[in-house]
Amino acid sequence: MGNLRDSFRVWEKLRRQRFRALTSRFFASLTRSGHPPLERLDASQIREVLLVRMNERMGNTLFMTPLIAALHEVMPEAAIDVYVSYPDAPDLLAGLPGVRDVIRAQAKRWWRLRETIASIRALRARRYDLVVEPSLNSSSGRIAMMIARSRWRLGFGGEEQWHRLDFAAVPPEVRHEALRPLALVEQAFGLHIAPGSARLRIGNTPEELAAGAHLLRERLARGARPPRAGVPVIGFFASARGPKDLGAEWWRAFWAAYLERRPDTVPIEVLPTASQPALREDLATVHCASPRALAATVAGVDWFFSADTGPMHLASAAGVPTIAFFDKTRPDAFGPIKPNDVVIRIGGLTPQAVAAACADIVERRGDPA
Repeated sequence: MGNLRDSFRVWEKLRRQRFRALTSRFFASLTRSGHPPLERLDASQIREVLLVRMNERMGNTLFMTPLIAALHEVMPEAAIDVYVSYPDAPDLLAGLPGVRDVIRAQAKRWWRLRETIASIRALRARRYDLVVEPSLNSSSGRIAMMIARSRWRLGFGGEEQWHRLDFAAVPPEVRHEALRPLALVEQAFGLHIAPGSARLRIGNTPEELAAGAHLLRERLARGARPPRAGVPVIGFFASARGPKDLGAEWWRAFWAAYLERRPDTVPIEVLPTASQPALREDLATVHCASPRALAATVAGVDWFFSADTGPMHLASAAGVPTIAFFDKTRPDAFGPIKPNDVVIRIGGLTPQAVAAACADIVERRGDPA
């Protein structure tokens, strides 16, 4: 039954993507004009920037952070506002260099008229020099770009782009959702971004990191495997949703095999809610009410294991070497991007085989610090 639901979700997603592509091409055929796009944007003329990303997921919100860093590098004096649907985006993106305000958008719940009107008013409260919409085909993103008051508009061109752009970038071959938007800044401003240099980011303060380290020590001390000097602490998230969920039995088999191979290990499970039961009673657990606090906490572990989920990207953004398990989704589009992150394609592998692969990686690299 679960496989049938997963197949239906995949089919439904493909159906929506195809419908969106067809409607975008139709509107593009009606709205194309002779307005010539600019050959380059002048960063010296830009002081107010709006970045639009109409998505409600933590991972996709974190995928904006390399673009935010690139915009700040090109325009260090500019104020960057972010208009995004992810509910915890103000918490997640606060403190990043260049970011001034994070405005919560209402994308899929437009029938909540009071919230929708407040969101649109906030979007139009300022007049921007530049609005950036980095999606290849987001109707809600283009509508937000159209509503915003701005002098120039930057996005990807193509046969599905129906909004008039002042600079229409050519979509690059790279498919990763965090790396592809960098082409906007490279083409519009001539910025060179070295391959492999982009990172997911989170702006934790020293005080937040200290509080996270204290919480981590406290939670580890309550587990049946208290930490010792030289023993690696490995965070993990076993509560992915939908087709990415590997299941509790898979994770129990994984940890039984891993701890048999490397008994000198202290795992700690990241729980999605405070009421979520632990995978194993003998393992330490931690739950944080906000993604920002969670990032500050997992920053203190030595490794992080997870399927393709928001917490996996959060751990990578916090600087933790991350091993990501991919099966139903594409790592070339959604995988972690730090050089010391690893993707394991687990399709057809047993939990024991995956555990052995992870143990080999940790043993080969030794102390990740």
